[in-house]
Amino acid sequence: MLTLITGANGFIATHCIATLLRAGHSIRGTVRSAEKATATLSALNAAGVPHLETSLDLVVVPDPTDLAQFLPAAAGCDAILHLASAFTYDAEPGQFEERLLRPAIQGTRVACEAAKQCGSVKKLVIMSSFAAVYDAALGLQPGKVYTEEDWSPLGYAEGRDTDNVAVAYRASKVLAERTAWTYIKENDVDFQLVTLCPGMVFGKMIHPISSLKYLNASNGIVWEVAKGGNEIPPTKAPVWVDVQDLAETCLRALTVDLPSHQRFLVTEGPYDTQEIADVVREDIPAASKRVAVGSPGARIRDMHYSCDSGKVKRMLGLRFRDLRESIVPLVEQLYAMEEGERKDGLSAAVL
Repeated sequence: MLTLITGANGFIATHCIATLLRAGHSIRGTVRSAEKATATLSALNAAGVPHLETSLDLVVVPDPTDLAQFLPAAAGCDAILHLASAFTYDAEPGQFEERLLRPAIQGTRVACEAAKQCGSVKKLVIMSSFAAVYDAALGLQPGKVYTEEDWSPLGYAEGRDTDNVAVAYRASKVLAERTAWTYIKENDVDFQLVTLCPGMVFGKMIHPISSLKYLNASNGIVWEVAKGGNEIPPTKAPVWVDVQDLAETCLRALTVDLPSHQRFLVTEGPYDTQEIADVVREDIPAASKRVAVGSPGARIRDMHYSCDSGKVKRMLGLRFRDLRESIVPLVEQLYAMEEGERKDGLSAAVL
């Protein structure tokens, strides 16, 4: 099976590459530059990912929202795993349409059109987000259980005109996913669409990352706790899943025989920053010396909504690891990166 993975240099994508290669799949991955291809191969090799020389082909697609550039990469593939949509708040009011909304929508439309035009493609798996499910305007909603049936009500105008980048990001995710569902309603397609809506995605990194300042947004939540301070930072978007479990979900979404197009909510459960602090203080000696104590054992899960991931576990046969399994290796990695940066800084100062 040959799978096209878009945005192959990303945090989630590199784990998907590793998972698919270990399962015996062949992969064609898109990156925006030759430099990113080189860095991605180096990072995957350093992580001990197998079959890189024989089963991974990285191709440069400078603009994945351009169908003419995208089509040659998709040619001959059995499936497309579309991950190339940034989780970033690096945009200012007035830029949201150009930097968040249009790229997300057009990237999804191009992936759908490529899947339709390439008759070999039988599955299109798109990474959406819990942001496309959650109605933030309703607040914490204790007792509310979100499922795949729920949709954020945000539309194009709300994302374009807001002065809040988080609202624009959420709008970009719901608009991108709705683009895919609209496409299969309006077009006669031979492929099956699967969309995945994960919560915050935590876990050890194997993608190319040169320093902590380039940390992906979700792992940045863990780092805000682990780096220490006088107080534990507030919890944001209090549902999560581990990146390796999300990669396994992608593998099964690509390979399990499903009865029709499917949407899956993918979360392990609730988390809060106090729980992160408790876990790393208990398991990592360095953390016990720097992470704020807060209120050990206190949890906020009864104060906000929850998610039901029963469908994805049942239909794809999954079980998800717990928070400790996910974030302890991550925080150990982050501390090692911090120490490496400190030594590099000292060396530079000496020189």
